[in-house]
Amino acid sequence: MISERMKKEMQIRGWNMQQLADVCNLPLETIRNIYYGKSVDPKLSTALKIADAFQLSVNCLIGKCPHTLSERTLIENYRSCGKHGKSIIDLIARYEAGATKVERENNGKHKIPCLFPQGDIRKGIIYDLCETNDIQTEEDDAYIGIQMTNNDLTPYFCKGDILLFEDRFPRNGEIAAFLRGERAYIRKFIEEDGQYRLKCLHGHGEDIVVRRMDEIDYIGTFLDVVRA
Repeated sequence: MISERMKKEMQIRGWNMQQLADVCNLPLETIRNIYYGKSVDPKLSTALKIADAFQLSVNCLIGKCPHTLSERTLIENYRSCGKHGKSIIDLIARYEAGATKVERENNGKHKIPCLFPQGDIRKGIIYDLCETNDIQTEEDDAYIGIQMTNNDLTPYFCKGDILLFEDRFPRNGEIAAFLRGERAYIRKFIEEDGQYRLKCLHGHGEDIVVRRMDEIDYIGTFLDVVRA
């Protein structure tokens, strides 16, 4: 994961391995070994120097970034903008954050996007085909919701339930929403035998098993359910 993220950040900046080595004050051979995947677990001091060079946290460098997929895309786009573009984004962000704060102070709630899936939820939600509407919630940590449009996940959740998710990676045994390819899956996250299992909630269908967490992206961890 470090190798892939390093290549991506180098490409964004137009750096070669020698330039990165100079910025990090590291031997070229060290950078080359990480770049080509020969060193998959570099020392913390080395990872810190590389992360600092890219202005990233070590967690983001090793693939455990706390940001969602859409947030990471936004950050990457922001970094690619010139001074004028960044100023516009900063202005809009401050305005929207201020408006959201005022709204929350007025009614104790804030708006979050809520997805309305189509089809069989057990087989995965086609993320790009979901209808999206705003809902209001008093849960401060909620940042996205998914409404159950059928009873595919009973007895855990029923048709009409709105599942609220917070923006963090799940701990062992927690329910979360994951993005793999074009589909989103609501699964229980299980660590076992050096593998990661995204376990079906309904007891039917196939679990998703991966060896590395960079094979999937998380959408969020289940926080609460709102029932009609």
